[in-house]
Amino acid sequence: MSALFLVSVIGEDKPGTLNNLADLTHSYQGTWLSSRVVNLDGQLACIFKVQVPQKNNQALQQALQDLPDVQLSIRECKAAHLSRADAVSLVIDAEDRPGLINDITRLLMGHGVSVNKLECHRMSVPDAGENVFTAELDLMIPDSENTLNIIAEIEGLQEQMVVNQTA
Repeated sequence: MSALFLVSVIGEDKPGTLNNLADLTHSYQGTWLSSRVVNLDGQLACIFKVQVPQKNNQALQQALQDLPDVQLSIRECKAAHLSRADAVSLVIDAEDRPGLINDITRLLMGHGVSVNKLECHRMSVPDAGENVFTAELDLMIPDSENTLNIIAEIEGLQEQMVVNQTA
């Protein structure tokens, strides 16, 4: 029998940090089932789902908690909530303004949309005298919702906002 849990890690991105996490998991016969890793300004943020033999579960979790120089959190996996949804990828381009991400996520929440990935970038455009906002989103839109209507609502949050659905 296996145990499943999620690990989130934040810390300075030093050579070998990610490999140390993987080696430690492997040493307890654990496997990363899925993971996301981001390096942002020299900081590593990682979340991964671990499957490990039940007999090694507590020992692995303790060994992970004992790692120095990282903030680490472990959450037991719960049964997945299954609902019918469509996977949709969007790219949003707009003039940046305070509260834009908040407005977008509130709109998505109102439609019951799950966000699998949200990656945002803000860039200064000196020639135009403004900041540009770009976001890439991977979403799960419930079958009960209309994707084109949600896109139109996002575009309606402000002038000069363009939302493109990608493959």
